[in-house]
Amino acid sequence: MCGISGWVSWREPVNEEQVRRMTARLVHRGPDGEGLWRDPSGVAVLGHRRLRVLDPSASADQPMLDGAGRVLVYNGEVYNFQELRRGLEAEGVSFASSGDTEVVLAVLSRRGADALPRLNGMFALALWDPEQGHLLLARDRLGIKPLFWAPVAGGVVFASELPALLEHPGVARDLDRHSLGSWLQLGFSAGEATLVRGVRRLLPGHLLEVDASGVRMRAWYDPLSATAGEIANLSAGAAVEELDERILRAVRERLVSDVRLGCFLSGGVDSATVTAAAAASQPGLETLTVGFEGSFDETPAAARTAAALGLRHMVERCSPGEMMEVFGRWEEVAGDPIADPSLAPTWAVSRAARRRWTVALSGDGGDELLSGYPRLRFMPRLDRLWSVPGARAGLRLAPRPARRWGAKLSAALAAPTPWHAYQCLQGVWPGREAARLLGQQELCLPWPQKTVDRLAKAPPWRRWRLLDLLTFLPERVLAKVDRASMAHSLEVRVPLLDHRVVELLLTLSPRLTSDKRLLRGFLGRHLPGSQPPRKKRGFEVPLAAWLRGPLRDPLAEAVLGTTAGDLGLDRRILQATWQAHQDGRGDHAERLFAVAVLVRWSRRWLS
Repeated sequence: MCGISGWVSWREPVNEEQVRRMTARLVHRGPDGEGLWRDPSGVAVLGHRRLRVLDPSASADQPMLDGAGRVLVYNGEVYNFQELRRGLEAEGVSFASSGDTEVVLAVLSRRGADALPRLNGMFALALWDPEQGHLLLARDRLGIKPLFWAPVAGGVVFASELPALLEHPGVARDLDRHSLGSWLQLGFSAGEATLVRGVRRLLPGHLLEVDASGVRMRAWYDPLSATAGEIANLSAGAAVEELDERILRAVRERLVSDVRLGCFLSGGVDSATVTAAAAASQPGLETLTVGFEGSFDETPAAARTAAALGLRHMVERCSPGEMMEVFGRWEEVAGDPIADPSLAPTWAVSRAARRRWTVALSGDGGDELLSGYPRLRFMPRLDRLWSVPGARAGLRLAPRPARRWGAKLSAALAAPTPWHAYQCLQGVWPGREAARLLGQQELCLPWPQKTVDRLAKAPPWRRWRLLDLLTFLPERVLAKVDRASMAHSLEVRVPLLDHRVVELLLTLSPRLTSDKRLLRGFLGRHLPGSQPPRKKRGFEVPLAAWLRGPLRDPLAEAVLGTTAGDLGLDRRILQATWQAHQDGRGDHAERLFAVAVLVRWSRRWLS
């Protein structure tokens, strides 16, 4: 796990020192070593920060060159590298290192972009071919690892994190106001656009090719196309059997490491599944969970799971004081702003894990694939309301509007379309409220129009899971995990997002994927007699209470200060929203927290 950066330009010789500054901004991603390579022609400079996980020797350092002069910088892990290596050795290729980087370089050098589907892992990479004058940038299938890029005079710059790009003088620190409305609706940026004008995010499963003639982007993997066939007509038992095999293989491949490794373990099904699969292949692993002051405590359930598997279990406590510590550094940790309060406990548990391990396995991905979020279970019912004229008009809302879920549901029921309803359930500021906050009549849906158009053809039971998989998962959930863990130089692997697991779960019928029954079936085989609780808790932070308590003053300064007005936000609406939350007339913590994150980020990174 590492950080990469680079600059290619055909207009003027690139400046090595500028790439060095970009690379230095990524030191937390790779504290074990730094590398810089400059093309003798002056067209390209590539930078790398290394976290040593596989083959810690200098022979695996980057940038890495092959015999033909091609150069690779690479962030992530390719888990099937040993299988690929054996195939290459049979073709006569020899290796000087024992890790995956040299294998990735050899595969790409021999087959170019056509080799990407052969890589099973999480990665963002850049391959420079000096003979062809060609740069290849690529991101893994589901966007587990980040990659940002921007056009500059005569070429492009790229980096693992947005702040590293901002070190380049050709990247202006200007707010992209067109993206602001989308960000306020979601609390993250969906699609290519970021909040910095001109800076783009390479989409999951996409590649970018750059040469003197220009820039070309295309998809090399598409989960919709990969799962577009007929629904797999499997019984529950057959589905568990097939899933069992795929999960065990995915976890086994992710246990390969030359440094210490452990498992994140909550009280839920997803992390218990990954931990049970890991224990089946490697007994004696350590586990770690986080508990919160003033909130539901999952640590007893996690401890029972660990005990049933015979694993050593440790607990990390997260207090409001620690939340304030993270909030004070939020703009540095998140980089590209993410208004997800669970960044704080993820940061805390990552810090605790890094004292013991360099690699951790996590259960992320199960909620998107198996309807773990309430909104995914509720949307099929809401969809039916739009198909019956007048059905919503006579509906009486039961939930209390002062509760977060009740407020979201109220907004969803008043939305004009199912898409707008889902934005209210998944997002932060409902679209209508976000428009008012920006002084506009209305806002477009926050997701890329191309994504909406494609998913409009999918049945509702599948549509919203796919929308989460394409947007919410990579750019909120996985981005949060990546930034929080890499802030402590910790590599986190997510076995449930192995593409073979994903493709199976996306092709099963809704009766098998509307809840976690398949994972419970897996646990019935590997964790007998000690099932985790049925109700999902996850890394939920008691944000509403903390915003009326220990977080009140620091957030008030950000929400109610002048910077919000400078960003074009209506300060009267913010004042009214703040007061309503403090008086207990509504739970607006999520909205206010998002504004605070946005304000602090803009102060730090924009002109």
